[in-house]
Amino acid sequence: MGRRSRGDGGVDSAGQDSFLDIVANIVGILIILVMVVAVRAKNAPVRLSVPGPEQQAAERQLREDSLAQQAVHREVLETAARVRDVEMARRARLAERSRLALMKSAAEAMIRKRREELNAGARAEFDRRRQLADARAELASLENQVELAGRLEPETTRIENYPTPLSETVHGPELHLQIRAGRITVLPWDEIIELLKTEFHRNANRMQTRSELTGKAGPIGGFRITYTIRRYDVSMRAYEQMGASGSYVRLEQFSLLPVSMEMGESVDEALARGSELREALARSRPGRTTVTAWVYPDSFDVFRRLRKEFYQMGFAMAGRPLAEGEWIGGSPNGSRSAAQ
Repeated sequence: MGRRSRGDGGVDSAGQDSFLDIVANIVGILIILVMVVAVRAKNAPVRLSVPGPEQQAAERQLREDSLAQQAVHREVLETAARVRDVEMARRARLAERSRLALMKSAAEAMIRKRREELNAGARAEFDRRRQLADARAELASLENQVELAGRLEPETTRIENYPTPLSETVHGPELHLQIRAGRITVLPWDEIIELLKTEFHRNANRMQTRSELTGKAGPIGGFRITYTIRRYDVSMRAYEQMGASGSYVRLEQFSLLPVSMEMGESVDEALARGSELREALARSRPGRTTVTAWVYPDSFDVFRRLRKEFYQMGFAMAGRPLAEGEWIGGSPNGSRSAAQ
């Protein structure tokens, strides 16, 4: 075989060296890139993700639910423990009751056996002793109850007493109040009566052709007035007895309808200085003026408090209870107030 010339070997060696140089350069570039990435990763600022409001609310709700679940779990465990204690106590009481019943049955059987062994006279004596023992046991129980009652403090009940417990019919001036829903409203009673008189005289001529008339007036003092006027004809029998005929007209009834259910003052406001109630009382004379209160079922406690305050001021007070849905009013057939 022929030898490879030195010129050819030189070309192969140069190509291998170039390839090695390229690989070395690529490896160097990769190392440099790795170092650059490492340095950047080291010096890069740490960015923390801040949860939004919805996530914070959800986390807070989760914590609250977890705490509530833990509290409920503790309560369940405590309740279960109490149930076990009660069950154990019940079983112990039941066992004690069974033991006492057994002892009682054994004692009664022994007593019957001993009684049967006695003669007639001894049996009678035995029965008397037994009755005496039962009576002594009952007496001891009663004495224990009396002693226990003596150690207890007696309950004291305070009863408010007023010098005039008997009611008297009111004939003098009156100050009318409405007490409803815990609020006190002063009624302009005199103005209401004057307005009713005006309405009566205004409608009297119209009653010649009709037997009944219903009208409305106001509002005045926070109340609308409804009224009924009626004509009464003299009967034939009265005509024969008295020799006179004709008819007469009178106010049959009237009612006061509040324009609002929230009128008036609370009891503290009404008793304070400068209130509407205080001003109305200042225009009245103690000892002569009677305070008439139209009271609804939800305000009897307010009535009792006012009665105490008015008594200290020198005013008598009359109560006229009203059912819910009933209105303040009057008629010729009604009754006068009775005050204490």
